[in-house]
Amino acid sequence: MIIIRKYIIYALLIIGIAVAFTYLSVPIYKNIVFVKNDIWSSVPSLGDPKRSIYTRAYVATYGLFALSKPESVYFSADHDISEDSLDGSLCYILSGNDIQSASVSPRWWSLTVYDDDGYLVESSEKQYSYNSENIIYNSTGNFEVYLADRPTGNIQNWIKTPTDGLFSVVLRVYQPGEEFFSNLKRVDLPIIEKVDC
Repeated sequence: MIIIRKYIIYALLIIGIAVAFTYLSVPIYKNIVFVKNDIWSSVPSLGDPKRSIYTRAYVATYGLFALSKPESVYFSADHDISEDSLDGSLCYILSGNDIQSASVSPRWWSLTVYDDDGYLVESSEKQYSYNSENIIYNSTGNFEVYLADRPTGNIQNWIKTPTDGLFSVVLRVYQPGEEFFSNLKRVDLPIIEKVDC
């Protein structure tokens, strides 16, 4: 009986250590693995078959079917340029120019909004994202995407955000090239600013 109690205590102790290690590794993992570029975060090895067990767990939780490194890079932003969380009750302008590396543009890129649970925001207009082919550029070659619950004024590019609650924006860049990957911290990416609704 004493031996059984001893094994039960050991088993509970091991389970407790494993659970504690898992919870502690999540914030540590983000600081070690994520590459920061202003408001954007990226994991360069997201779709790499040789990625770590922690990256595999992250992909399984937040990004099923991630493509391998030569095919794409994923950037995510859940804060604006003032470092405030993106909030569905507020309005934002995402502005930038064509996403490119130092010498060549990637084949294709897209911007998509997700709610706090990681799902697309329901939109009666069925406009869930913009990409390098359907976004409307201004006369200087830049673009602006209005991020809000509803469009206002003469807005050309608009993506619906949740009515309330937090959200994030994901930028996917496809076939960016090795030079792009080597400059993830310095690539010129769009900014997100709060605006009046």
